Amino acid sequence: MKILRIFFYAVAVMLVLNSCKMQDPSWNSDFLIPLAKSKLLIKDLVPDSLVKVSQDSNVHIVYSKELYGLAVDSIFSFSDTGVIRSFNIDSLSLFTTETDFKITLGDIARNAGLAGLLILGQHGKQIPVPAISPISSPVLPFDGDSLFTTMTLNEGNIDVSMYNGLPIEITNVLFDLKNSSDNSLVLQGSFPSIPPGTTMTRTFLLNGKTIEGKLNAQLISLSSPGSNGIPVLIDTNNFIRAGLKVYNLHPITATAVFPAQNLINNGQNFVLKNLPVFLKESKAKSGQILIKMFSTLEDSIYMTYRLPSATLNGVPFEVKKTLPPAPPGGLSSFEKLFDFSGYLLDLSGKNGDTINTAYNEFVVRIEYTGIKKTLSKKDSIYAQLSFLNLKPEYARGYLGNQTFDYGPAEIEIDGLSDINGHLDLANVKLDVEAENFIGADASFEIKEFSSVNSRNNKTVDLTGSYNSGSITVPRANEVPAPELVRPSYTQLNIDQSNSNIKEFVANLPDKIKYSLFLQTNPQGNTANYRDFVYDRKFLNLRLLVDVPLEFSASGISLMDTIDLDLNYDDVSKVESATLYFLADNSFPMDCELQFYLFDPVLSTMTALLPQNAVIKAGLYDPVLQKVTSATFSKIPVEFTKSKIEQLFNSKKILAKATFSTAPPNTQVKIFSDAGIDLKITGLFNYLID
Repeated sequence: MKILRIFFYAVAVMLVLNSCKMQDPSWNSDFLIPLAKSKLLIKDLVPDSLVKVSQDSNVHIVYSKELYGLAVDSIFSFSDTGVIRSFNIDSLSLFTTETDFKITLGDIARNAGLAGLLILGQHGKQIPVPAISPISSPVLPFDGDSLFTTMTLNEGNIDVSMYNGLPIEITNVLFDLKNSSDNSLVLQGSFPSIPPGTTMTRTFLLNGKTIEGKLNAQLISLSSPGSNGIPVLIDTNNFIRAGLKVYNLHPITATAVFPAQNLINNGQNFVLKNLPVFLKESKAKSGQILIKMFSTLEDSIYMTYRLPSATLNGVPFEVKKTLPPAPPGGLSSFEKLFDFSGYLLDLSGKNGDTINTAYNEFVVRIEYTGIKKTLSKKDSIYAQLSFLNLKPEYARGYLGNQTFDYGPAEIEIDGLSDINGHLDLANVKLDVEAENFIGADASFEIKEFSSVNSRNNKTVDLTGSYNSGSITVPRANEVPAPELVRPSYTQLNIDQSNSNIKEFVANLPDKIKYSLFLQTNPQGNTANYRDFVYDRKFLNLRLLVDVPLEFSASGISLMDTIDLDLNYDDVSKVESATLYFLADNSFPMDCELQFYLFDPVLSTMTALLPQNAVIKAGLYDPVLQKVTSATFSKIPVEFTKSKIEQLFNSKKILAKATFSTAPPNTQVKIFSDAGIDLKITGLFNYLID
């Protein structure tokens, strides 16, 4: 709209400047003054950004506009995802403990009646030992209270061994083991026969047993066939030794001194759920990992959390933390956010044979303190791992067979909103270009494409054979840094041969409405999990319009509304003025000019220029298809005193330029050297007293 502003400001500003020159008016006088000089080129009619000059100097209007961008966030996102695990204690173990008891021959003889008295009286002599009827021993206390007070065992073993140090066989040995507090039976067993000088052992399971630190052991019954008439040396200090070894103790609950041990040593995969893609790996551009820990153990625990599948500069993600003892019936807790930026996340699982799966390890340990504490396998340790605000820098795998319906949407068409009239284009080309930076095949289809002229409420749908099916878009290729990706390009070409594109563009749209259908990997996982996508590397769909300026035009108008603020008191000294617009036009178009003044309340308009204010088109040769010589036009514009006052009282002015090709209905070309050379002179009449 430069031409309109040049003409108008030449009128308004020069009137002001010349009126200010008269300092002491006293008579009427005429002054012919050169006012302005300029050249109007095609870029003054069309925005520079839309103009392209071909090799033959023909001017093209080119237009590029983004229609859609399929980015990594469109394909998938790590919505705040995580996993919560409740770890029961894998195993509680206790110290092994053992003890033994001795029962001498003298002890046995003192409980054996007459046969026992005979034995006691023959100490140091060799005699045949008679048969001994069943006898019992006194209760023998076992004290393991220094290691545990009580324990209920998930599993455990006790070995009961009997050594026969007597010179005779012992038989029918029956024994039991009881808790001392309530005399509840822990176990009972027997040995049918133990020859002299030998040891016999039996192993008993303690699974499900509750055992106290203080126990009572007792030989309930013991007998012997004697020496069978064979003299044997009698030594009342000879003994039977009973041994107890309690081991492999894994309590369900226990009040005990616990040795240092791993309570939990757990490695497992966890799956990132609700992902529409199937990833083998991804690198985090930004985001955090949240670790939460809760423990009900009334002991300090030493936690190590490892995510071997997440590495930063080759170092796996690892967190170590000590949680203090939980209060009785309460929780000990830990919570912290860690920066996860830059971590490479292997999502193929521990064995590299799956997708969307990370492998993590969780170890909880207690240390030896020498202090008895109550721990239970019913105690729990809760761990929560969450990814928050995780934005991928890139991802690899299979991006899935996903579909995207986009629209109805609309884009603004700049530069055409002030144009009205009839335009008959000789040639128009419209392309929808797909620029694919994503390592996955795709396809797109145009479902709707309409040009909308809001000024006359006219809509033209783009129709034709161009839209015969989906357009295949090949995958991008990875290349070395710094590019990383080499995109593929695919174009859907739309022209007069396959569409009504001339009518579509001739509608002079200020908007385009459209709908698109896009699909990734329409043929499925053809790359075997080798798809990739990088942050800020999109699959872009772009509208490209190329209109060579070869057309016929009738009444194509450009309009602009200009705000006015002209306040000069001494303009009244100008009695009248005549401005002359002198133009050499090498455009193959007539240009009719008009300015309309609005009154202060914007209710009526007054034309400022005469009705025949036309800059004639250059002389156009249809054989050479170019203007061979410029045409000179002279437009006089009369300004009476009242019209000058009206001009300076106006708040707005409507400027309008109307173009028509000449000769009429002839297709003409516009070349880059075409233009209008404009000069403006003014003849001013002043009142001089």
